[in-house]
Amino acid sequence: MADESIRKDFVDGVQEIFSTLFNDGVSDGIDLYLLSTQTKKNVYKESKVKIYQKPIKLVAKAQITPVHGEQDTETIKADAQFTVPLKDLQDKNIEVTTKGLSILRQGVINFHGTFYSIDNVLPKAYIEDCFLMYTFVCSEELNVDEVALEVVEEPPTEGGGDNEPVT
Repeated sequence: MADESIRKDFVDGVQEIFSTLFNDGVSDGIDLYLLSTQTKKNVYKESKVKIYQKPIKLVAKAQITPVHGEQDTETIKADAQFTVPLKDLQDKNIEVTTKGLSILRQGVINFHGTFYSIDNVLPKAYIEDCFLMYTFVCSEELNVDEVALEVVEEPPTEGGGDNEPVT
């Protein structure tokens, strides 16, 4: 059985390390755009126009790797991995359950003016019955800029606890 005080110390410590070494998640960091519940989907669970919630600033360690795109377009895109501590996700009411991770995978990340689609979200460092970090595995979106994102204000969720889902 996990010791709650040890878990809290680990979670708080990882948050402090990330906000000290990488960015503070207030004035700098990554902007996470979650897909809005107002996005209309067709029968095949697809949508022509995606509507996103206002961005959420997160503390993150960024790793950007340029890679060659498809041969017929001959572009160089970037693959990126953004590692975010659990405490920052909890503080911003972002759920990290199986359902919450599937919601995160539909989002978009903005880092220094470049947008990345989220391909996968991988939990890392399992200690005291919880994962301390989550790595967002992303691909650069060459056709997206700030103007192209349709952002709406979502009504606040009731409860507002750390385990409340973001909708």
